[in-house]
Amino acid sequence: MVRRLRGGFTLIELLVVIAIIAVLVGLLLPAVQKVREAAARMSCQNNLKQITLAAMNFESTNGVLPPGGVVSPLSPNNPWEKAPDGGPFTGTLAFLLPYVEQNNVFTQLDPNLFNFKSTAPAWAYTGTPISGDGNSTGNYNKVCNTIIKTYVCPSDNAQDSSPSQGVWDMMMWWSDANPSLGWTADLVYNTPGYGAELGASNYLANGGSTLDAPAASAGAFNASCIGPFTKNSKTKLTAISDGTSNTLAFGESLGGEVTARDFRLSWMGSAALWANYGVPPDNCSPPSGSTSCDKAEWWTFSSKHSGIVQFSMCDGSVRGIAKGIVYPTPAWTAFLELSGMHDGQVIDQSAF
Repeated sequence: MVRRLRGGFTLIELLVVIAIIAVLVGLLLPAVQKVREAAARMSCQNNLKQITLAAMNFESTNGVLPPGGVVSPLSPNNPWEKAPDGGPFTGTLAFLLPYVEQNNVFTQLDPNLFNFKSTAPAWAYTGTPISGDGNSTGNYNKVCNTIIKTYVCPSDNAQDSSPSQGVWDMMMWWSDANPSLGWTADLVYNTPGYGAELGASNYLANGGSTLDAPAASAGAFNASCIGPFTKNSKTKLTAISDGTSNTLAFGESLGGEVTARDFRLSWMGSAALWANYGVPPDNCSPPSGSTSCDKAEWWTFSSKHSGIVQFSMCDGSVRGIAKGIVYPTPAWTAFLELSGMHDGQVIDQSAF
């Protein structure tokens, strides 16, 4: 009787198979990551498009675009800001809630928060101040913790992040289209019950530039460089004389550093951002003898996308602008011109 031996793998053959599988996985993973990022980028583009179309629908209904934030002279003092700049600090995205299918959230907010002559306090300081972190944050309406998918870029982990400093409840450029310019921001410290719970955002409206781009090196101010969204603004689409396809509407922002998350945005306080700092790189190496350099910070447009930050134009189109646009390059000047709604400049978009 002949015994037939059962075939099998030798140890060497098994190791070869494992090595081949490892190589295949190594080849596949980058491809899968690229596909995921491409999908996330497209989803982010769609978010920007939907937000911009919502702003256009708001204008169609109300005759003007939503403001780049609300500051009422009648709001009372809060722990950090005094009247006539005490509140309510309602952001642009909050105005758009009914136009992005979030009317159920909108109707739970105090209507007085949307009034330019509001007597409401800063929205994050309403109710009895109960936070024990020194920020004196009040018992704000917990509907502000609602996660709104349209307001969050899927390439970022904003809602899941735990920023070391806190979450912005006010992010706003204060310009009144005159030389009395200002900028302000306020945060809710990231402590239990406050901060990280707030509904996240990755998008800010375009407030334009405080500089006249052709004379930017001289620091000249020109009201024509104002963007469509500023403090208590009531901009009509017809006022965008540079053309809606030539004027920025909304852009991405992480609200803080890219590599070491210190802050992030809340949709309730996401208002307008100025264009003065361009679109810097994610990080940089400080020059000798300095601790600072041009990089993404809370006061700049930024994103988690590789190489670009995405912006919508006032006609609803979306485009990516390369990271690395800093003063005093031609691309930086062109970016300022793109942010102004009636500066009359012919923009060479190839600079981006």
